Amino acid sequence: MEDVVEVLPDVTGIDRTFHYLAPGPLRPGTIVRVRLHGRRVRGWVVAAGTPVPAGVEARPLIEVVSPGPPPEVVELCRLAARRYAGRLRAFLVAASPERIVHHLPPPVTPPARPPQPGPLADAVGQALALSDAVVRLPPAAERQPVVEAVLAATPAREGAGPLVLVESRGDAARLAARLERAGWPVARYPEEWAAAATPGPVVVGTRNAAFSPRRPSVVVVLDAHSESYRSERAPTFDARVVAAERAAAEGCPVLFVTPCPPLELLAGRRLVTLGPAGERAGWGTVSVLDSREEDPAERGYPSLLVSWLRQAATPGGRPVVCVLDRVGRARLLTCGGCREVQRCDRCGAALVQLERPAPRQVGDLSCPRCRATRPAICASCGSARLRLARAGVSRAREQLAAVTGLEVGEVSGRRAEVPPTPVLIGTQAVLHRVRAASLVAFLDFDQELLAPRFRAAEQALSLLARSVRLLGGRGAGRVVIRTSLPDHEVVRAARTGDPGLVEAAERERRLLLGLPPWSAMARLSGPGAPELVARLGPGVTAARVDGSVVVSAPDHEVLAASLDRLRAGEPNGWADLDVRVEVDPVDL
Repeated sequence: MEDVVEVLPDVTGIDRTFHYLAPGPLRPGTIVRVRLHGRRVRGWVVAAGTPVPAGVEARPLIEVVSPGPPPEVVELCRLAARRYAGRLRAFLVAASPERIVHHLPPPVTPPARPPQPGPLADAVGQALALSDAVVRLPPAAERQPVVEAVLAATPAREGAGPLVLVESRGDAARLAARLERAGWPVARYPEEWAAAATPGPVVVGTRNAAFSPRRPSVVVVLDAHSESYRSERAPTFDARVVAAERAAAEGCPVLFVTPCPPLELLAGRRLVTLGPAGERAGWGTVSVLDSREEDPAERGYPSLLVSWLRQAATPGGRPVVCVLDRVGRARLLTCGGCREVQRCDRCGAALVQLERPAPRQVGDLSCPRCRATRPAICASCGSARLRLARAGVSRAREQLAAVTGLEVGEVSGRRAEVPPTPVLIGTQAVLHRVRAASLVAFLDFDQELLAPRFRAAEQALSLLARSVRLLGGRGAGRVVIRTSLPDHEVVRAARTGDPGLVEAAERERRLLLGLPPWSAMARLSGPGAPELVARLGPGVTAARVDGSVVVSAPDHEVLAASLDRLRAGEPNGWADLDVRVEVDPVDL
């Protein structure tokens, strides 16, 4: 007897299902081949036993191609598609094998090892007992011992196994190799999809591993502050949210391990730390140079900084890394009299002057973050002589080579070659291009602290955390911060090893401005965005920002329901709407 199944074709531009006849029972997630409009295409079984609509003739499917995501992962994909206003197909692709799977390997038995006593094991045990927790691990601490402590402390569950998410493919390869050397069976996702579908191995992968096929016994998200867990392609889903949803559905613990947890991650979760002494030791040596006290003749390269650069730049050793980030950052206006950076009194972001004032007029300053305005007069001394501080990386490389007498190489992109020079300078991408450094210097950290994004403080602290990791902790190097804001909570948090300072300040600001996690936001862009605003429904507000529409709602359920109504009103769903939707955009 033939069964009726619903199949979602793996075809771009199609966002609907079709009914087919299967030769026998097929579970949701199975990958099949069907005939669609005269073409042989692949697709996923997404439902079984549903009645065929009146007037529609169900044709037999051609063949069963491969195992695919299990039914619980198909349901997770549905939830993610609704939460992030995307097409189900994109999530099913992330949950499916890259190649045809003919059979699954036999299960393996992981080793049974008792937890090693110590502060780390105590913190892991506390976090596992809480079931859904954030472990604040200082940046210089090794992450592999955390994973091994979790594996040792997690009881075995039949048909399940550990799932570990990391921020990059390089991290996944290194962690998998270390775990294998320690005797743990590992399945890399998505390369070893079949092994990841069998009980036993530790599944290790990047954000798409949140959709791995095997039931998790515990979920660990390393470097959970990293924005790499956000997909840049539509639908722009967040793997941390998906991992938490999956752990809750499976009833297993989930641990988010990070040196600087963002507020969205802390919302509704308990925080576990190694204690003040352990955290402080893991933030290393952080030195701050107040740019307001510099000799103008030094042209932004104070003698103490030059001395540190020369001492750290040893031939054949780890490079010195200098960061000067200008791409996509705020334009800093400083006072020509007292040299104070012009900041918004309401939210603290750097102010900009969008239009040149008329002759003998002062003009206005505006805040790119909260849209507040004020006259273009220094709030500290009352001077109207404001200047725009801006220097390119290439020019800075020439200046740095001249003042230090050292060979300086430039790294200005994630794919740029890293020259074999003792000193490197570039945008923040240079921090992702090197594996180790003897010193990291931020030549103008105000660009990060005052960027016109409401997550600027958290993002700035994450840069400092990555820098500390490149050095290896206390005594292994130095992080130098050149800034006109030495008392900023981000700078104080790095110096004292207390990220809670940033959390407290951010919590107060976000509550005042009604920003996430106390609201939900999405950005609509594209030709069809403006006309959709009137169809969003109650409880959602909209504002035009930089050519797109930013919508806000009290919570994600209200936002998801409003966006889902847009999709439901079209015959082919999102395929009929000429709009790009980004839920929880990171660059607002």
